[in-house]
Amino acid sequence: MIFDNDCVCTPLSVGFCKPMKKSGTKKPLRIAVFDIDGTIFRSSLVIELFNELVRRGIYPEQARFEVDQSYVAWLNRKGHYNDYIMKVVDIFYENLGGCSVYKIEPAVRAVIRRQKDRVHRFPRQLISELRAKGYFIMAISNSPEPMVKQFASLMKFDAAIGHVLEVVDGVYTGMSLLNGAKRPGKAWMDKIKILQHFAKEKNLEIDLKNSVMIGDSEGDLPLLSIVGRPIAFNPSLPLALEARKRGWRIVVERKDVAYDIRDAEIIRLRGQAPRSTYGNRKK
Repeated sequence: MIFDNDCVCTPLSVGFCKPMKKSGTKKPLRIAVFDIDGTIFRSSLVIELFNELVRRGIYPEQARFEVDQSYVAWLNRKGHYNDYIMKVVDIFYENLGGCSVYKIEPAVRAVIRRQKDRVHRFPRQLISELRAKGYFIMAISNSPEPMVKQFASLMKFDAAIGHVLEVVDGVYTGMSLLNGAKRPGKAWMDKIKILQHFAKEKNLEIDLKNSVMIGDSEGDLPLLSIVGRPIAFNPSLPLALEARKRGWRIVVERKDVAYDIRDAEIIRLRGQAPRSTYGNRKK
């Protein structure tokens, strides 16, 4: 790790930090990056949109049947959430190609209008505190960009980046655009590259040492690893173990209280190993 005054650089953070001049330069920006699904939002935006599209008949009822087994297994705590969410993602993108933006947009608005206040208290309070301290508040999420943008706008974020879906002549192709490159629809975002691209595009110099990242799953590990104030919130087992090993802050919210449990013992539960790797990453 190389420190340069107020700037911190790691192998993962190349592209954010520039050598600081001794005078006459703008102070590097402190940012707070929030994951949305499971971190701020107490569900998943893509799950809620998927259910709404089936309800409206835009997706066939068969699509719901294809995820029901994974959903019920997770609901009864006999299956893993990773298996459920990855099944939803697969079926969502299998059915997206050929759908018109004209039909999808009202479903997006309906979900956001109905679910906008379904958020965890700790992240909501953290956003307020960091905004008061002058942090640049942004969200980076693998959920579809139309939903991410609307949700983040209601939360009054300074910026939001979601999964960009390719549209041709008003129709979704089922493909994604990641930093301008065409990829399969369900291709997972590289959040480090996404943030680097954003910083370069906006000509931002980011003070990573004093920046915050909060996430709930192993998919957030890369971004958590490059900031000086990482927070593992209601973490999955892989994230909890890594956070414990690295001495990161771990916060768990239950009912009307949040627990800071950095030094607590982590208990592995039997029968909870997922069949699917989160984000389709290889183990």
